[in-house]
Amino acid sequence: MDLLVVVHITSSYDSWKEVFDSNPADRAAFADDDRTRVAKVDDNTAMVQLFNVDMQKMSEVLNDPNSPAAEAMAAHIEKREIYKVEQMTPPGA
Repeated sequence: MDLLVVVHITSSYDSWKEVFDSNPADRAAFADDDRTRVAKVDDNTAMVQLFNVDMQKMSEVLNDPNSPAAEAMAAHIEKREIYKVEQMTPPGA
């Protein structure tokens, strides 16, 4: 499953991005990390696109309060909005 995650940042984009790039969640364990894309919306919002996500494994990492990711991101993230992304045929095609 492919996802788009809107990340609401409490610190700053640059601080969050530094932690994100250090990869405490080990994204390769639950997604195709080579295809991960990150975009800055503003200083308190980022968009992350994840591909071939194993939802069960991702849930275990993100919801485990003892995971390295939870501790590393606690000071940076207010909330995440997660959207499923699917390819579609353009209307009228």
